[in-house]
Parts: sequence; C-alpha cells; structure tokens
Amino acid sequence: MFARFLFILLSGSMVLGVKAQGDKWDLRRCVEFGLKNNINIRQAEVQAQSSEITYNQSSLQRIPSLSYGLTHGFSFGRTLDRTTNVFTDRSAMFQQMTVSSNVLLFNFNRLKNSQASSELSYEADKLNVEKIKNDIGLNIAQLYLRALLSYEQIEIASIVFEQTKAQYRNTRKLVDAGTLPELNAAELEATVARDSATVVQAKAQAALDKLALKSLLTLSADAPFELVIPTIDQMLVENILAIRPEDIFETALKTQPQIRINDIRLKASEKSLDAANAQMLPTLSMFGQLASNFNQFLKIPGGATVTGEQVTGSYAKTPTGLLPIYAPTYSINFANRNFGEYWNGYGKQLRDQFGQGIGLSLNIPLFNGGSARANADRAKLDIKRSELNIDRDKIQLKQDVYTAYYSATGAHQTFLAREKALTTAMRSFDLATKRYDVGVMQTIEWLTNQNNLTRAKVDKVVAQYEYIFRMKVLEFYKGQGIKL
Repeated sequence: MFARFLFILLSGSMVLGVKAQGDKWDLRRCVEFGLKNNINIRQAEVQAQSSEITYNQSSLQRIPSLSYGLTHGFSFGRTLDRTTNVFTDRSAMFQQMTVSSNVLLFNFNRLKNSQASSELSYEADKLNVEKIKNDIGLNIAQLYLRALLSYEQIEIASIVFEQTKAQYRNTRKLVDAGTLPELNAAELEATVARDSATVVQAKAQAALDKLALKSLLTLSADAPFELVIPTIDQMLVENILAIRPEDIFETALKTQPQIRINDIRLKASEKSLDAANAQMLPTLSMFGQLASNFNQFLKIPGGATVTGEQVTGSYAKTPTGLLPIYAPTYSINFANRNFGEYWNGYGKQLRDQFGQGIGLSLNIPLFNGGSARANADRAKLDIKRSELNIDRDKIQLKQDVYTAYYSATGAHQTFLAREKALTTAMRSFDLATKRYDVGVMQTIEWLTNQNNLTRAKVDKVVAQYEYIFRMKVLEFYKGQGIKL
C-alpha cells in the first residue's frame, strides 16, 4: 500500500541511468534508509505494536478463564485442621489446591464491541505509520532537491569564477601592454575575489543542506555521504495544464492515509460507545471449581504416660454408700516426623478431600460511582471529536491540494519567465563580451552584464527545482508517488 501512495523510485533511477555506488546516495536509497531509521516512524511502529497487543488481549477476553491455585504452608499454635475443619493445638503442614474457570455467557456484546474497537484502533495506528512514512518521504525528497540545487549553484558560481579569472588574465596582459588602463584590471581583480567568496558560500550552503538531509535520515554528521547528481533537465515532470485541482482532491480523499485514519477512528469510537453502554447492563457468567486439601501433623504420637487421676463424675453404689470413680490422666508423647513422613497419605487425602462446584453468576450494576455513565459520555465525545477531525482534515487536505496546485502553476510560469530572462541575459552577455574585447565597453559595464547572466542562471535553476518539487507534491496527492 505504501508503494502506491509514496515513492516509485526505481523507475526514476532507470530513467536517469544513475546508480548509487559505494557512498553515493540517490533519492531511492535516501528514502529507503530514512523510512527504516527515522525515529518518528519507529515510534509510530511501536504504537502500532502496542495497539496490536491490546487487540489480541481483547480477543482473548472472550475465551473462558482458567486458573490453578496452590497454597502450601505450616501452622503453629491453635489452628484449623483443613481436612477435618476442627481446631487443634498441634503444628501441621498443610496444602490447598484449586482449579477454577469462568466463562461469560451474556453481556450485551460488551466484549464483542470492545474487541471491534481495539481492532479498528490497531488498523488506524498501522495507517498512521504509513502516513508518517509519507510525510518523511516527502520531506526527504524536498531536502534532496534542495541539496541538488545547492550543487547546481556551486557549479554556476564556479563557472562564473573561472570566466572572471580568465577575463582578468587577458585584461592584465592588455594593461601591462598599455592598451587598457589599470582601473580595468583592478575592477576585475576585485570581482575575482567576490566570485571566489561566492563559490565558498555556495559550498558552505551545500554542506548545510546535505547536513539537514543527513539529520532527517538519522545519519551521523560525520558519516560519508555523497549525493548522486542527475541532470535536472531529465527529471520527469507532468504537464501542469493537464491537471485539475478538483480531480486531485477527489483522488486524495481516497488515497491519503490521514483521511482513512479518521474514518476508522470514528468507527472505533462508535464501537467504544456500544461497549460503554453495555457496561450498564447485567452480566451473566458461569463458573466451575475443583478443590482438594492435605494436612499432616508435624509430630506423630509415640505412647502415653500416666500422670495422675481425676474424678470422672460417676459413682459406684456400695453397701456403705456411693463412692466416686476416678480415672487416670495421661500425657501423650509425640515424636518428630522426618521430612519424608510429612507426605504420608498425600494421595489418599487429596482423593478424600476432593470437591467440585459449578454455578451461575449474575451481576446487575446498580451504582458504581457514575463510572459507567461517565465512560459512555466520554465515548460520545470521542465520536464528536472524530467527526470534527474528519471535517478539519478534509478542509486542510483541500487547502493543501489547491495550494500545491496554485504553487505549481506559479512555479511553472516563473520557470518559463526565468528561461526567457536567461536567454536574453546570455545574448546580452555575448554582445557585451565582444564589445569589451574590442575596447568599446568599460569593465564595469561588462561586469554588470556578467552579474546579470549569473543571476539569471541561478534564478532559472531555482525556479526549475521549485517547479519540479511542486509538481512532485501534486503527483503525491494523486497517489502516483514521486519519481525523479
């Protein structure tokens, strides 16, 4: 999907006949590297992964729950014997095991709508990754073209510098021969210095533009980075006269990720509202449980010792009267069990204590602090927010498309005017050079013509790159990608 909406780059490299070698970077390599390493894109991908986890978790909520519980410990002092439910003073080791399950039978589609909302949010976040890739790719293309423009300006400035130096050498010879005054050489010498500074400035600007591109690509500032410089006249540009802005806008409505993101988020908000409303309705669940216990005293009885006697409360009838009956009192002797004996009868106790349970659970929300109603109200506001986002982004998209169209139209007219101005400046400079060479034109006039020609060349290149970029933006909105 991304290939459809962003950058069809391979065709551009084939048309230009240029391939990146070593550390050479063409637009395709820049875009591929930027889309892989840009931090904003990676953050959006992380958000999409988080949404996927939420969606998967919401899907599993509809599956019956199953849990296993194990409690193991030791009791001392007066505690409950968990196998007899009788309190005792004997220390013991105990263990409890439970297996329980719960399944939701009916909740007015709350989980179903929650799952649908999570799925739609996941789809929107995946599309958001595509949108950010589109934005980053477009920015890369813009900075790439700006860097190419800087190199063009270096070339123009260098040519002018070499022309001025050559003219200065010729003039210097004529001055030394006494044909021309010293002023002519001085004026040209000053111009050579200015043109040299212009070359330095152009190179510095190219370095800054390249640095900005490297920053967008998350490349280190000192990393080797040389651009493939195609011929500007070979860059593919569609005829502006064949484009209607209203057609581009209609296409953009169907292809731009942001528009589709808004539509999906609106549907997600509607599902969230349905789920929030279901929270205020009864919920019916079924549960089941299996449980067993084990209890083992830490000491084992080892005999008894008579410690005295006590009145039983009974009497024996004798001729002389009733005689009380006494019974002996005993002290139970206990011996410590070894660890292995702690587990004697383990399996039998678990079987004897094994119990089961099954039932239904009905939960009717009566009052929960207004949280369910607040969730529903927030869901309604989310729907309004999504609807407003749709209206806002459609208006903005139309504004962007028409701005791009009128900018491209203006850039096209400017480029045509700059071409004519350059042709005129070249003819004027040729005539001026011929007059200067025969000594009928002052140096300052010749320099003025040269400056006019230089400015015309720069203006033409700037206008041409501006026109190319504006047309590529229109192609982007048409879903054609950007081809260089």
